[in-house]
Parts: sequence; C-alpha cells; structure tokens
Amino acid sequence: MSIHTYTRSIEINAPQEDVFHFHDDTNNLLRITPPSIKVSILHADPPGKGAMVKLKVTQFGFLTQIMEMEFTAYDAPHFLTDTQRKGKFKSFVQERQFETTTRNTTILTDTLHYELPLGFLGDFANFLFVRKIVSSMFSYRQERTKELLEHS
Repeated sequence: MSIHTYTRSIEINAPQEDVFHFHDDTNNLLRITPPSIKVSILHADPPGKGAMVKLKVTQFGFLTQIMEMEFTAYDAPHFLTDTQRKGKFKSFVQERQFETTTRNTTILTDTLHYELPLGFLGDFANFLFVRKIVSSMFSYRQERTKELLEHS
C-alpha cells in the first residue's frame, strides 16, 4: 500500500486573493471539473477551517461515489487543504498553495496525496490508469481556473 503524490503548478494572471477565494468557493468546483466527470454538491459549509463539503461524483457514466471532504487547513490567501473524511479512496488530501510573483501574478500549486484501497491491486491500478486520470483532471482544472480568472 503506497501513498501516491501528484504535484502541478500554474501561473495565473490574477491577484493571489482572487485565486484563493475562487478555490474556497465550492460552487467553482462545478466550473473546473472536466466534462467527463459529473459532480453534484450535496452539502457545503461556508469556507473556513473545519468546513465540510459533501459531493456526489460520477465518472465514466456509471462509477458513482459520495465524497465527504473537510477543509483541514485554511490560511487565506496562502494555503488551503481538503482531506477526505468519507469516500472510496483509502486516503485523499489535496493541498493548494498560492504565491504572488514579482509580476503580481499568482502561482497555484496543487499537491495531491492519495492512497487507493486494495493494497497491491490499488497500486497496480494506479500504475496502469489512475495516475493518468489524476494528471489529466488536475491539468484541466488548473487550465480552466486560469481561463476563468484571466478572462473575467
């Protein structure tokens, strides 16, 4: 059983505070989720440390899961962490870091730490396809965030 880590950064021509608050607004998740994944927000507390979010996520048209996430770190406008409290992953923690550059743009860095169930089989599934899905999803999310914030 391995914890897998994925990290990706993007530069966004928008103020750090705007990029941070775009990501602490759960409704924006619907705007940056790839079209192949359907997400419904079942519950969302106001943003802040300890806030809970309950999502219904459907992939491939038939794989549905309920994910309950908690904001376990919240340091506006610098750092935000969501931790899965209930869901199909053995563990799932997404960290987002926001940094202002000397050009007054923002570097958004997503780091995802996740562990799949089923031990060796989960690790093998990660090797075969899960890591590619994760990479594709976060690339899409960051590019879409950039597009929405730079053209608003």
